[in-house]
Amino acid sequence: MALITRVEGSGPDLVLIHGWGICSVAFESVLPFLTPFFRVHLIDLPGYGDNIDIGAEIKTIDQLVDEIHGSIPKNSCVLGWSLGGLIAMYYAVRFSADISSYITVCSSPCFCEELSEFDQHDQIWPGVERRILKAFMRLVKPKNKDEVCDHFLAMQAMGSPSIRHDIRCLRKAIAAKPKPLYEGLQFGLNLLNQLDLRESCRNLKIPSLHIFGDSDRIVSAEVAAYWNSIPSAKVVIFKKTSHNPFLSDPEEFAKVLHKFTSSLHNI
Repeated sequence: MALITRVEGSGPDLVLIHGWGICSVAFESVLPFLTPFFRVHLIDLPGYGDNIDIGAEIKTIDQLVDEIHGSIPKNSCVLGWSLGGLIAMYYAVRFSADISSYITVCSSPCFCEELSEFDQHDQIWPGVERRILKAFMRLVKPKNKDEVCDHFLAMQAMGSPSIRHDIRCLRKAIAAKPKPLYEGLQFGLNLLNQLDLRESCRNLKIPSLHIFGDSDRIVSAEVAAYWNSIPSAKVVIFKKTSHNPFLSDPEEFAKVLHKFTSSLHNI
C-alpha cells in the first residue's frame, strides 16, 4: 500500500519528514511561507497521521526508507526535523543519487552521547545521555503514550521566547490527525537509540543544510561543529529559538530554505 502524501505549492520539490510523536501537520504554520517557493510534499511516516494503518511490518531503518522512497520525487530536496532529520540523513546515504540535497532541522547524526574517533580531545559527543533515552523508552506505554507525547511537545518549546505560541500550534496540530501508534513511537525511539550516522554522513558529497536553535533543550546546537567540518554542508543557527524554528519564525525559516536551494543552481 502506497503512502498517502499531501502536495502543496509549485516550484522545486521539497519533501518534509516530521519528528517523533507528531505527524506532518507539525509543518502547518510554515507551509504558507514555503509554497510560494516550493512544491511541498508532506509525508506522514508509517504509523502516523494519514498513514497510521501502514507499515506494521517495518522493523528496520532500511525497510522504512524503502517504504517512503516511492513517495519522494527524483531530484527533491529532502528535509527532516528531529527524528525526521535522522531519517532524512539515512535516506541521503541510501539514495544520494536520487536527490538534489538534504536538510536537517534540530537533528543529529547521533542522538546519544558517545566517545568516538570523531570527537576531538576525548570530548563527549553532544547528545542525550543514553540512560535518559532508555528511561524515556520505558516510560512510553500503550496506555499513556498520548500523554507522554503531549508532555514531549511542551519540552520541545522550552527555551523559546514564543513558548506558548509554539505549544499551542503543536497541540492544535496533534488534534487534527489520529494519535500515533505505540509501535511507531517505540520504533522511532529505537532508531534514536541505535543509529550513528556520523561516518556515513561525513562521506556524503551532496549539498546539505543543517538548522539549529540556540536554545534547543533536546538537540544541542553544538552539533553544528560536526557539520562545519564537512565541505558540502552548511549550518544556520536560529537565535533565541528552541526545537521548532519553523514555528518560532516561519517566514525567516522559509527564506533560509529558499536561499539554500537557490544557491545550488549557481554551483
